[in-house]
Amino acid sequence: MDTRTSIKKSVLEMYLAHPFPQWTHEERRRRLGAELARYRFLGLEAPMTGGRFLDIGCGTGNRSMLVAKELGVEEFVGLDHSRASLECATRVAAEEGFDRFTPVEGDLFNIPYPDESFDVVVSWGVLHHTHDPLAGLREMRRVCRKDGRIGLFLYNKWNHWRHNKQKARVSRLAGDNVEQRFQIAHDLYGTKPIEQMTPEEIVYFYDKYCHPYKSDHTIGETLAWFRDLGLSYWGSYPPLRLRDFLSYLQFRGRLQSDHPSRSRFNRALSKTVASLPALDDPTPPFKPPTILHMLVWQLFWAWQGRSGGYSGGASLSARRPDGRRCDGISG
Repeated sequence: MDTRTSIKKSVLEMYLAHPFPQWTHEERRRRLGAELARYRFLGLEAPMTGGRFLDIGCGTGNRSMLVAKELGVEEFVGLDHSRASLECATRVAAEEGFDRFTPVEGDLFNIPYPDESFDVVVSWGVLHHTHDPLAGLREMRRVCRKDGRIGLFLYNKWNHWRHNKQKARVSRLAGDNVEQRFQIAHDLYGTKPIEQMTPEEIVYFYDKYCHPYKSDHTIGETLAWFRDLGLSYWGSYPPLRLRDFLSYLQFRGRLQSDHPSRSRFNRALSKTVASLPALDDPTPPFKPPTILHMLVWQLFWAWQGRSGGYSGGASLSARRPDGRRCDGISG
């Protein structure tokens, strides 16, 4: 079995057995404010309204369902290779009374739609579980309409330095068996008895410590991929430039009454910034980060990852141009 097939098979088996994430309606509501801010500062908000939206590797649909409903998409297509995950996503759509969700079982390297089918194409935390994230991004570009938007989140290399050591230790002690990895990881890093863990906590633990394959990336690497594919930088979440970040905090502060931040620190920070003179709401495209911006943020994520946490980093977005590049890449 070649490497691509081996990775694909093992990752699919993981998500067939443990669809991720497992959120209640209440948890989806608690996270909606952050998702609304994500789409605002990625510049995805406007094209979502009345647009066709594709979430590649949608999983259980928990992350995208409410924001798709809130922003009024014409259709939300959730593509995933795990039938079990799509069954969960269909139940989530029913729970939320959202009738514009279309589950599609398929391969992200061969998306079963023609060129230029969607206004917005996103993939949150999926491509780094494949053998070739750049090829996955290229396929996202193919199905994105000209002047459409692409959103992407990849694990950040600077953030994962401690987590990678922990995960390597689990793999070394437990071998390739996912269930054995869970037991070893819980013995080493669990904070409560398994019988007291919620379904959300259990699948989170599987995703964090037991996943058969992942890769880590930097902001600069992703921006280079955008350039190689003729994509124009559009925005980030969190915003990587200071003024945009302060505008984000003020925007998040305005959402506090309906969508309070999950952490006390973030609530206090948003409240403090909200008391400052109001900044104009920035509009996309946002200016790309400089080398200094990237260095500051990646040092922050390295500090954030000191305890072994994972998933820190930035979501990045791009626009597919409506013209033609001089290097021969169609617009």
